Amino acid sequence: MSHLVESTSLLARRLARAVAAVAICAAFLTACGGSSSGTAAATTAAGTTAAGTSSAASGEVESITATEADFSISLDEDRLSAGTYDIKVVNKGESTHDLVVEQDGKDVAASDSIGPGGSTTLTVTLAPGDYVFYCSIDNHRSMGMETNVSVS
Repeated sequence: MSHLVESTSLLARRLARAVAAVAICAAFLTACGGSSSGTAAATTAAGTTAAGTSSAASGEVESITATEADFSISLDEDRLSAGTYDIKVVNKGESTHDLVVEQDGKDVAASDSIGPGGSTTLTVTLAPGDYVFYCSIDNHRSMGMETNVSVS
């Protein structure tokens, strides 16, 4: 009987993940419907959604690195062209961190939490505008874990 309960629990978790994946895809497709308002959705490697409108003119994905430490964030570049980016988030600190992309006070993308020495990749499409990249763990942002990024 306990095997049946474990199997049902596993099935429920898998179903919840599948429903979340479908919801993310639906949000992506809805937002990419040609809106000129400056927001469209992109997915992250972790499956979260992000806002943005245009990809690089050539359709290529650019790669940049965000290095997090206790308590700072530095990027390879702080001025980016509108387009799609694979952001490799590297945690060189001793605390767990993440990376959130914010525009106009709204979170538009977020990475998984990263333990010390770990890394993850966040894929996001950025429209022209000003963004803040920050760590949302505890009070890390108020401790200086944020950086301004201009996208043109």
